[in-house]
Amino acid sequence: MQFLFRVWLVVVLMSSLVLNSTFAQNQGSNFFTKKDSAKASYKNKLLVFPLIASSPETSWVFGVANAFIFKTAKSDSVLRVSTIPSGILYTLNNQILIALGANIFLPKERYIIRFENSFSKFPDKFWGLGNNTDDKTSESYTFTQFYINPQLYRKVYGSLFLGGGLDFQRVFDIKYDSGGYFDQDKVLGVFDRSSYAVFGYSLFINYDSRNHAYVPDRGSLFRVRLSNFDKRIGSDYDFRTLEIDFRKFFRVTKKSIFAVQSLSTFNFGDTPYRNLAILGGNGMMRGYFAGRFRDQKFAGVQAEYRFPIKGRFGGVAFAGFGQVANSFGDFAFDKIKPSIGTGVRAAVLRKEKLNLRFDIAAGAGGALNYYVVLAESF
Repeated sequence: MQFLFRVWLVVVLMSSLVLNSTFAQNQGSNFFTKKDSAKASYKNKLLVFPLIASSPETSWVFGVANAFIFKTAKSDSVLRVSTIPSGILYTLNNQILIALGANIFLPKERYIIRFENSFSKFPDKFWGLGNNTDDKTSESYTFTQFYINPQLYRKVYGSLFLGGGLDFQRVFDIKYDSGGYFDQDKVLGVFDRSSYAVFGYSLFINYDSRNHAYVPDRGSLFRVRLSNFDKRIGSDYDFRTLEIDFRKFFRVTKKSIFAVQSLSTFNFGDTPYRNLAILGGNGMMRGYFAGRFRDQKFAGVQAEYRFPIKGRFGGVAFAGFGQVANSFGDFAFDKIKPSIGTGVRAAVLRKEKLNLRFDIAAGAGGALNYYVVLAESF
């Protein structure tokens, strides 16, 4: 399922992980890989800090976030530190997000609890459905949304976890100009109703052998998520979503890295608008506005070369290819969208290799998009 406002949730969650580095150098990847341990104080802390970011979808983002940091078993020297981050953010595009998340490691890390909850009010843009909307001008619309996503993971063996979760999303107060792309394309969740809710459950497979949380130089990540949304359990629409994310990291020289990622989202059934697969954003397919192309399915791949410049600064060069489609039969080589760009990295925490990234990227149209975001794109 598409996570709404990924740019802000990434900033909030990664900022909380920055604070974790006070307790553990080289903490494991995300909240799964158990390769390092907390070694210092286990006193619970509540920290508050400002947030600033920028992307084509938001313009500049300003806000405040906090993170509650704790351990569920203080005597366990291997157990990683748990975090409950939250934030209130506002953008110069008059977008609002209130988010609350959690990564909680239970004793011996046999189980991990995660959730992402948010409230958002969001002016956005729409170009119509499909992969062939290049010549269209965008239409503006607004909506409000609640999102709740609790998850539970159980370690099976080593770096392999299996899990399950619930997804609840309510979208309401949708406002758009009638007679435009939403009505022409008969977009579910908009033209057929002014509000809707989806409810479903998800199953996860997660294998993570990366050696670092922020800038891994070896190892891989493989994630599979299968979600089912069903009217029989309270959803307004029946549909299913399969997400597959694979990442591989190679050390080229002592300080340079080659990274590659493939990402796919496949929806089946009556998928409402906010759950459709999208192309673009600050992660995959930089150079395109997030949701510039939107449909039932998305498949994309990107590669990035990361190299040092001097001191705290490094550089990157990246390229990607992707496409949205209504069905598997609609995917075609001559419909693939390209993406290319470069950027500079400034180390916020040199020892932990956490970077503030400044990227400039272009898509098929040639227009340049700029990004200022904490942490790497993948």
